[in-house]
Amino acid sequence: MEQKIHPLDEALSYAINGAPERSEEILRDQPQNDYRVLFNLGWHEMRKGNMKKAFEHFNYGRFIDVFGLPALPGKIWKDEPLEGKTLLFRCEGGYGDQILNFRFAKRFEEMGARVLVSCAPELKALFSRHGFICVDNEVIMCAHYDYWVPAMSAAYVLGMEYEDLDGSPFIFPTEPRKLFSKPGTLKVGIRWSGSPEFEDEQHRRFPPELMINLHDIPNTTFYSLQRDENLVDGLPFGDMREQMKTWDETANIIAGCDVIITSCTSVAHLAGAMGKPTWIVTPIMPYYTWVVPGNTSRWYDSVRLFRQERYGEWEAPFQKIREELTKLAEGHGK
Repeated sequence: MEQKIHPLDEALSYAINGAPERSEEILRDQPQNDYRVLFNLGWHEMRKGNMKKAFEHFNYGRFIDVFGLPALPGKIWKDEPLEGKTLLFRCEGGYGDQILNFRFAKRFEEMGARVLVSCAPELKALFSRHGFICVDNEVIMCAHYDYWVPAMSAAYVLGMEYEDLDGSPFIFPTEPRKLFSKPGTLKVGIRWSGSPEFEDEQHRRFPPELMINLHDIPNTTFYSLQRDENLVDGLPFGDMREQMKTWDETANIIAGCDVIITSCTSVAHLAGAMGKPTWIVTPIMPYYTWVVPGNTSRWYDSVRLFRQERYGEWEAPFQKIREELTKLAEGHGK
């Protein structure tokens, strides 16, 4: 007997095989009280640039533990006056999500709030250096605040649409590293994979050799920014893993590069947040920050996207990267 494919799996199959319109049709034919269906429709709304509608759908993911963190006591800010009030800006998700949405903390400060940022312990030093009091996400139950905002929904809480995003830099290094390189060469930092705990990790992973092999492009000096997982020993260029103990150290190394080439990782978000030219290799079904068609994103002015064209095949985006990097290296220093 033929086994019937679940509609959600069918919708995913169409999305990853380059037929997002059909994927959306299948989802809209499902019961609209299914939180997983509603959450997945957010990706399609974001693909069309409808950011408010997208986050309305993403927020349903909070009820099924696939988006953000559980709710805190107290009131989520809506539109109340913030002068003289303390607002807890609660970072959520992985390191990349927390870096991505950190930009909005400044927005609430500009509205008059005393902003308290809670985040992963590893990011406290980086964020606090930008003028905020930071506490660990694990200890915020002891904090006093008048309102709080879940960071992954901050753009929604602020009533923003896609065109309202400001992609200018909002994270700055303490002391850019002077990286050893051949005189006059283009300094290229690379990272080929992110956290294996990411839900869609299997869709964004490609063979590291595709990126490592770019090092033979003339007039370039490469540096590996791969740190904790999927490491490759014996690289034919600098391996910076032991010099990236903290996020500030990582930011300083990124600042010393001319361009960063990476998969969709936290390093991509940090480099974009710093305004560093950042080339991101994205899967055919990308994360919501990269889903609007084109090779740019309003989330970061300095980001350029190199998109997978067929599921399971990565040669095309890397061929484009090779061509563009060759041209950039040829013109470097002239």
